[in-house]
Amino acid sequence: MEPSLIDWTFQCIDSKNAPINPPADLRTAVSQIKQLPPLPGIATRIMKLAADPLADANKLAAIVELDPLLTTQVIRWASSPLYGYKGKITSVHDAISRVLGYQFVFDLVLGLSALSPLKAPIEGIIGTRAFWTHALASSHLMSDLNKKQPVEDRFATQTVFFVALMHNIGLPLLADQFPKEFKILSHLADTNPTLNLYSLEKFALGVDHTELGSWLLKSWDMPPEVVEVVYHHHNPHYRGSHYQLNLLTYLSDSLLTRLNIGENHETNNIDQVIQELQINPVDCDNALTKLQNELDNIKAMVGICLNS
Repeated sequence: MEPSLIDWTFQCIDSKNAPINPPADLRTAVSQIKQLPPLPGIATRIMKLAADPLADANKLAAIVELDPLLTTQVIRWASSPLYGYKGKITSVHDAISRVLGYQFVFDLVLGLSALSPLKAPIEGIIGTRAFWTHALASSHLMSDLNKKQPVEDRFATQTVFFVALMHNIGLPLLADQFPKEFKILSHLADTNPTLNLYSLEKFALGVDHTELGSWLLKSWDMPPEVVEVVYHHHNPHYRGSHYQLNLLTYLSDSLLTRLNIGENHETNNIDQVIQELQINPVDCDNALTKLQNELDNIKAMVGICLNS
């Protein structure tokens, strides 16, 4: 990125007379990227398993065990206090069949392996620790909120879980592809905690994590409903084919700000979204309280994701 954009960004923070439009933005650089990070081999195998009518715990375990790090993560995950299993887990197959279940491990490993090639700082307001804390908190909260919808409107559990994990994938992609710009954005977010990150990205970079994330997932041939939510999850007015899943994601992100998890999400439309999803506001409060009681365990599991 041109130095003049950096100068302009800080000018805008410090001066009322800064120019309205930036002299350059990331769009040009993004358009010149020749190749996005490919979907890792393990993730590709797992995606193919989704189309296998004979897929089972044995086949999934065999794929996971090709990667020693993923194997360790899944076993440690199943052994965590969050799931309360009293026995000893010694294999991926045990983790799947006794504790976590096939679909949960499928989605978890797909998310972990898909994100593995994206190199981003661990710490910081938008670092990978914050990313995973938000992703895992989202998976719990969105799952609970989904159960509070009318039965006929509920989404498949695996869809909710995967959307929760992946909807902010544009942030680690930004860090991976544009580390200098990511550092600037991280600094701006840290020094302006009351500003909405999505707006700050547009202001400082001219592109945002929803655009980058949806672009990456399209290149990986991810399900269209996931790509759609990745692109629109900051827009509660979107009314495309999967808009209710998008609303559920928006609601979850809005509620998480009450626990200081995730970015400073815009929440002006939260009451309207709750009403449209036909969820009782009391259920939202109860789900958030439940999540708050699970946060210590979730943060411990973030360490597993980061292999710390």
